[in-house]
Amino acid sequence: MFSVIISGSDGFIGKHLISKLSQKKIKLIKMGKNFGDIAKYNTWKKLPKANVLVHLAAKTFVPESWKKPKLFYNSNVTGTKLALQYCKKHNAKIIFLSSYMYGNTKKLPTDEKNKIVVNNPLAMTKKKAEKLCKTYAKRYKIKTIILRPSNVFGPNQKNHWLVPDMIKKIKKKEITVNNLNIKRDMIFVDDLVDAIIKCINLDYNFEVINVGSGKTHSIKSIIKTLQEITNKKIFITSKNLIRKNEIMKTQLDIKKAKKLLKWAPKWSMKKALKYTIKKKRIY
Repeated sequence: MFSVIISGSDGFIGKHLISKLSQKKIKLIKMGKNFGDIAKYNTWKKLPKANVLVHLAAKTFVPESWKKPKLFYNSNVTGTKLALQYCKKHNAKIIFLSSYMYGNTKKLPTDEKNKIVVNNPLAMTKKKAEKLCKTYAKRYKIKTIILRPSNVFGPNQKNHWLVPDMIKKIKKKEITVNNLNIKRDMIFVDDLVDAIIKCINLDYNFEVINVGSGKTHSIKSIIKTLQEITNKKIFITSKNLIRKNEIMKTQLDIKKAKKLLKWAPKWSMKKALKYTIKKKRIY
């Protein structure tokens, strides 16, 4: 039977992916935190042979990456190297979930050919992990898809991320933000999961693919949409601060994803926020 390993299966994206893949006739191998440390060889040694590895397990919160760079390196670089060694051993395809990699680029929307900009330890580890993926794909003929998602949000995401933090604050009818004018390409988790699933059957040797909404939303507009959905008057305070190395605007060019994956985002920002607010568990 066709088998797929999901590393990070108990994470935010992993749980949503498991929920959808469980409806398909494939064997799922869940590799959550209880399975072991992904930065240790013995963890990967325990895994059975599979056709595809969806490598989601990683450290991803930028502020934490400044405080714990070694932990991020071990998880995101060493962990990915061991994942690739597993794929080499078993001739498995890898789908690697990277990150937004373009910094404060002037080219918007931003396509995959844009220069990679490293402005935090997280981006540094993802750049190194991507380089490893490319090296293994070229040297060992491992079929590799690198996905670069924009800001992901959806039900059951941890509160320190942008959207759940805003929803929590809206309930208190008061929001304080650093800057209302920062803009982000936001992708609903269900759309990202659809793109990952499309990659499972994608028959290419090596590709890097942006996955986002293709649109950009200011913090101010997101708050306004939340106000409309909840019908609440909210007291908004902006500190008018810009953090060091802050990326002011992101907007991904998703033409490649549409062409290769036959995929397009289905969820509008308002519909996705409304669904997220309900906190309906879908796994």
